[in-house]
Amino acid sequence: MYFYSEEMFNVTYSIDMIRLKTYISYQEFSEIEFRFNTCWADFVKNKYTSARLEQFFYNYNIEIEEGKSFWFGFMHNTERRSENITEYNFTIEFNPNKLKDTNILKYLFTFGSKWFLKSCDIACDIPVSILDIVYNKGRKRSTKVFSNGFDDKTIYIGKGDKRVKIYNKKIESNLAIKGDLTRIEVSKVFEDFPISNIKLFHIEDDIFPVLYMNKYIYSLKDYEDKTLLAIVYAIESGFDFNMLSRRYKEKVSQLLQGGNKISFSGKPATQVLRNVIFSCFSDIKCKVVFV
Repeated sequence: MYFYSEEMFNVTYSIDMIRLKTYISYQEFSEIEFRFNTCWADFVKNKYTSARLEQFFYNYNIEIEEGKSFWFGFMHNTERRSENITEYNFTIEFNPNKLKDTNILKYLFTFGSKWFLKSCDIACDIPVSILDIVYNKGRKRSTKVFSNGFDDKTIYIGKGDKRVKIYNKKIESNLAIKGDLTRIEVSKVFEDFPISNIKLFHIEDDIFPVLYMNKYIYSLKDYEDKTLLAIVYAIESGFDFNMLSRRYKEKVSQLLQGGNKISFSGKPATQVLRNVIFSCFSDIKCKVVFV
């Protein structure tokens, strides 16, 4: 299920998607194309060109086997093309958990001497039902909830950088396991962080969402504020925490802070990402030099 994973506070961290880029010449890309037009032609699910400004001109969707695929693109359409420019953007996006040690990917990473981290999705798995999670969207304006009934639901909080996706991983991946499994996925965008400096890379704690378990244990003191008591009961019954007033959000949060808050940490996420990067460039033919 995982390529590399780390566990802390009953949360299992892995990298669900990663995007890496470098710069290569057209001649080098022609060598890659030749491979996928000949000995690796059966792995090419789709190849196409695009003139859209936000996309790459050359695009390849590669499928190693069913459910195990990745994409790469060459020559972004925002790049100026000239005889004086010898190298262009070459970007790969893949899921390490599904592809693991794939020789085709390792071959692609032998091109380019300077690689950069563009973005990644950090997956956090917890053995808890999605129905038992209370989320605080904070300052994020966009929130979408898709439900197929009971615990088959997906929650999106925010867009772009630091977007959060919460879903039932057991149902999504059809896992034959006991108990519940909910995945919290955080999308993080980076400003071309150089892979050679990955030992200095850190993921901060504040990129993770504020989540609580809605199994609050009542005390005698709670009965002093019957309105707050009723609100907590409503939250446990499925009422949206984010519809509360600011005052009651603060009050309910204070109640849930103790043993009910789900604790996330950037430390294990950082280690997992480093391990994935080191694995990608472990081939002796790779030109990347780690500092």
